[in-house]
Amino acid sequence: MQRIAILTTSFMVLAVVALRAAEEQAPPKTVNKVAVPTATKDTPKGAESPAAPRSDTPTSKPKLDVKKPVTEVTKSDAHAADESAIRLTGEAFVKAFNAADAKAIVAQFTPDAEFVDAQGNVHQGRDAIQEALTACFTENPGAKIEMEIESIRFISSGVAVEDGTTIVTSSDGDDDDDDDDPVYCRYTAVHVKIDGKWLSASVRDHAPKGRRQHRTQLQQLGWLQGDWVDEDEDSVVIFSCESVDNGNFLLRQFVIQVAGEEAMSGTQRIGWDPLTGKLRTWIFDSEGGYSDGSWHRDEDRWVLKTSGVTADGQTASGTSIYTRVNDHTMTWQLVDHEIAGVQLPDSDLVTIVRRAPTPEIAVSPEK
Repeated sequence: MQRIAILTTSFMVLAVVALRAAEEQAPPKTVNKVAVPTATKDTPKGAESPAAPRSDTPTSKPKLDVKKPVTEVTKSDAHAADESAIRLTGEAFVKAFNAADAKAIVAQFTPDAEFVDAQGNVHQGRDAIQEALTACFTENPGAKIEMEIESIRFISSGVAVEDGTTIVTSSDGDDDDDDDDPVYCRYTAVHVKIDGKWLSASVRDHAPKGRRQHRTQLQQLGWLQGDWVDEDEDSVVIFSCESVDNGNFLLRQFVIQVAGEEAMSGTQRIGWDPLTGKLRTWIFDSEGGYSDGSWHRDEDRWVLKTSGVTADGQTASGTSIYTRVNDHTMTWQLVDHEIAGVQLPDSDLVTIVRRAPTPEIAVSPEK
């Protein structure tokens, strides 16, 4: 019964067991000069995983050319050779990305390089960047990137800052699929010259200005869609999740049953907040409690931190951790849970599975 109480309280407070720690679908991944799917996982130099929800942008994409003349670049003859060398690294990055060669991409980074995706997730070091790229390529086979260098500014003889844009497209060729919309991103890269070679020390992605990113960003949690269930000898928790409002939100509904009777139900809405640049959630339960919070990705887990008010008027907060095991299984745990300032024990690790479709009953035609 302790487990039932934890489940019931946690839903009342903030987190309906939402699922699947973004393993893929992200953002995403996000894919750029460094990458991480976001959902998938994220991707550097300004790109998100093509499998992620797509932005409401035109399907026709501009022609980009890595060799396009820079619009803002130091014209000093002293930097001409260095500028050409940096441009060549851009061409090499595009070639390696389109060949899904993560090892070749990370070779262009310093050993302790940093990549920060559009959601603010930080990937430190070549190993972390390569892991993110490999996951992205696995989740999005055939993804292609185009890059345009907009400016190169030399801070000193050995440090340069590059700004530009990327477009990532998937390759399944289905023009009617929203998931095939190109993913646009802006990036800023800091290059350093080490032993005569230009390497990337930092790459930071930025959401493109003037483009709505709701659907694109939301697709990082697209794996939550469907019907899920967690049950034991005392209780049953049923979840369902679907895309609504033209793909701009995910709507999740849950029902908690104890001894065969409904003990609580509620809804959760997940959407992209363009003001904070984060995925947000709003939760309401049938008792009158409510909460809201934000999501962030932590390696193979999705972390949801929420705060709110119970039906009794007590403040509540907690952190839900969702980890996607495979397409049909995820785990959930509530930690750092407080009600009215009182710390509560962490919940057990709960395994949630996708519900099997209800078999259809064949109806014999009337004679």
